[in-house]
Amino acid sequence: MNNNTEQTDADDSVDEQAADWFVLLRSERVTRGDEAEFLRWLEQAEAHKTAFYEICEMWGDDALLESLTTSAARHAIAPVKKKRCINTRPVVPALAAGVLVAALLWEPARIYFGADYSVAVGQTQTVQLQDGSKAILNSGSALAVTMDQSQRSVRLLKGEAYFEVKPDPDLPFVVLGRRSATRVLGTRFIVDRHGDSDEIKVLAGRVEVAENRRWKQPVVLSSGQAVTVSANAIGEPQSLSSTLSTSWINGFLVYQNETLENVVGAIGRYSRAVVVFKDDSLRTLKINGRLNIRDSRAMLGTLQSTLGLKMRFWGDWLVVIG
Repeated sequence: MNNNTEQTDADDSVDEQAADWFVLLRSERVTRGDEAEFLRWLEQAEAHKTAFYEICEMWGDDALLESLTTSAARHAIAPVKKKRCINTRPVVPALAAGVLVAALLWEPARIYFGADYSVAVGQTQTVQLQDGSKAILNSGSALAVTMDQSQRSVRLLKGEAYFEVKPDPDLPFVVLGRRSATRVLGTRFIVDRHGDSDEIKVLAGRVEVAENRRWKQPVVLSSGQAVTVSANAIGEPQSLSSTLSTSWINGFLVYQNETLENVVGAIGRYSRAVVVFKDDSLRTLKINGRLNIRDSRAMLGTLQSTLGLKMRFWGDWLVVIG
């Protein structure tokens, strides 16, 4: 191994340590012993101070630099030019933070207990349904299924799913998203629930898509078409001109003449890491290729090596491009 590689590995290791400390010091489980150990780590090398300060600045968490100890400036992790404002009334922010954490924990729990099938971030799952139909759950997705003699109904509680429906002319197959209802007799399609809207993409056959689960003036989609349903309206059908949003069902992200920003956004579904573009000009870089979705970090690493991009990995939760 050459010296440059060794230095890169060493830098990555320091960055990961800094990221780990950053996460720990922000958590409620941090102890006085942890803080003391952090200060010992900080004093071991100038690179430790630099890495930790960079990650705080990148995250915009000036308050953290003040709250670590009363001697943040003495340990050279805070710039002397900036004036820091220390909150002398922490009760209200702490209470608000507690409410936010409770809300964040409640939503996943509600989805988990209401789902018949769910997969974690970074995983996919193929499910054989009772009627002979098939569903593939994309990363971080959840389904609730109702199958009996009177209905074939699936609720997409979170994420994205592909459906390959067994034909039954007497019993339509219905998928309910956040804002949409999709009804089919037998076809292949994807429902993607993201933010406050749903996107329906048809790979084969025909589907009816209704707004807000009301079957008034549904939009009919044919093979190769997609539509987005928001809180207030159903959009115009569009052509599926890219394989990036549908190729995941075969275990890959396939892209041709796509922007780096779009590809990185697709990779983001399989990772908890936040990706930041330090060089905004790279967002519009057009690229071609195929990536295996089984390992999100390997996907980013492949982009890094094939495109010659500069990337910094801060543990498993932050990646900086450029």
